[in-house]
Amino acid sequence: MAWIRPADLAALTRPVRATTWCCRGDDVPSSSASDLISDKPNRWNGEGEPTVYVSGDPALALVESGRHPDDLKTHARLVEVDLHVERMIDLRDDVVRKTLDLPDDPTWILDRGRTRAVAQAVRSSGAADGLLVPSAGALDQPDRWNAVVFADDRTTVAGVVGAPRPSGEVRISRPSG
Repeated sequence: MAWIRPADLAALTRPVRATTWCCRGDDVPSSSASDLISDKPNRWNGEGEPTVYVSGDPALALVESGRHPDDLKTHARLVEVDLHVERMIDLRDDVVRKTLDLPDDPTWILDRGRTRAVAQAVRSSGAADGLLVPSAGALDQPDRWNAVVFADDRTTVAGVVGAPRPSGEVRISRPSG
């Protein structure tokens, strides 16, 4: 992927305007877009790379939060967020995957090294502001997606990720023993 020029990556982008969701631990702030920024390593970012993760539907946000149980305590908040990103690359798109030499089989996203390498190449190119990606929690449902928003310039985050709005509450019970 390193051989792809930024101009070629830029040609793969499209604007994304959507209502999205994320699930936040009850003890984690979620009143502003900047509260949604994480720089902890995850599937699509390495340590210290500020990134916002949101899901294309509320149920997927819950699925994604269940994949990270250590981030949740006994309660969690489902929040709704407006997304307005001008330059996103949709990794679910056949043409995009072919151009980036990515497999059709979505299980490739289970390889964190590969997903981080793809995201890092796109991020460092400056050609896109984020990615639309298949969900590792719903690989069999390609129409469902997560947005990975690069938040390297924290001053612009509020312009692309709206302020979170409470949408629901989840009580988390853990098995005893």
